[in-house]
Amino acid sequence: MNRATVILFVFALVAIGGGTAWYLIDSRNDSLARPEPVATTTPEVSEGKAIYTNGIYGFSLFYPESATVSYEFEATYHLGTSWRALALPEVTGTPIVAIIPYSTKSEDSYPRYYNAMVRIGASQDERELKRCEDADTSAGETALPDREIAGRTWKAFSFESAGMMQYARGVSYRTVFEGRCIALEQVRTGSTYRDAPTERDIPDAVLDAEYEKLSEIVASFSFAR
Repeated sequence: MNRATVILFVFALVAIGGGTAWYLIDSRNDSLARPEPVATTTPEVSEGKAIYTNGIYGFSLFYPESATVSYEFEATYHLGTSWRALALPEVTGTPIVAIIPYSTKSEDSYPRYYNAMVRIGASQDERELKRCEDADTSAGETALPDREIAGRTWKAFSFESAGMMQYARGVSYRTVFEGRCIALEQVRTGSTYRDAPTERDIPDAVLDAEYEKLSEIVASFSFAR
């Protein structure tokens, strides 16, 4: 190999090495200047739906835009205003929100009243925390199979109270989250009183269907943290 060839070979090596170093430095600077985006998800609200979020208790859910939203629980004959159905009378708890997509009331047709709703409440009382995930059989609760909602396992219990031609029945889903017992309840209350049939009577099949629709609200519940 002559002297000219050697010089040309060395120059080529230097050029290649410099180009590689420049590429690595430039790529590193470019990477620092343009950090990779962090993937995030934002719940999408479909048409006819609204979203309820609660920052204090860290959850959200979807519900029909036409539903009534109440921050106080209304009492009926077999369902009180406590934070959950069949709550201990002497403990503390917080009624958070009631979503009421369907409600009807009449003085001369069937039913006299009927409400289909989802109610959510919470309690930090130690006595409620101890019994949060157990059925209160003495009060008429029956344990159901666990239900997974948004990746979290909830204990499920059916309940029913009836008398004086009125009733309250439903399913109470409960879990302990951030030191609180959270109750997510699918509830219906109503009157069974029937007088002479009228054209305004609402068939039981319609009332049952409105109650079943609540399952979609329950399924949309998720903790945000």
